[in-house]
Amino acid sequence: MKLHPVQAGDTRFREWLSRYREEITGEAPTDAWLNKYLKALFSSANKRRYVWWAVDGGRKVGFVVAVIGRHWADRARPHAQIGEFFIYPQYRREGLGRRLAETVIEWLKSEGVDDIQSGVIAGNLRGLRFWEAMGFQIARYSLVYRPDRPREPDEDD
Repeated sequence: MKLHPVQAGDTRFREWLSRYREEITGEAPTDAWLNKYLKALFSSANKRRYVWWAVDGGRKVGFVVAVIGRHWADRARPHAQIGEFFIYPQYRREGLGRRLAETVIEWLKSEGVDDIQSGVIAGNLRGLRFWEAMGFQIARYSLVYRPDRPREPDEDD
């Protein structure tokens, strides 16, 4: 697995990002949202945010975004967040997600990062199990204040 930088304005990346967002949120993002998101995503690309194609055997099979920052309590300690992580549906169940995760983790370690985090959308049990299989552990729950939206039913309800 190789990591190739995504160039700002890459229409294929825009299409794949749209597909990814639709898959994780349940609805396609608007063009306005995509434009704003892509502008923000690439505004600091290759400075602290890395946007890569996952390339396997010469074919683009997915993408990943990683952000390197400094730990809030210990500014000398780098930490990273693996953000967007997507294997295109036709390439799933081939071990490519695992290989992409391993490649990104090794790259982050080579940059001196030993505190690596990732996250999944609530209810994405497949994503949660994937990251756990990669050696990640649940460290905290992140809650969003949204009193105007109905609460998702619990699994026990």
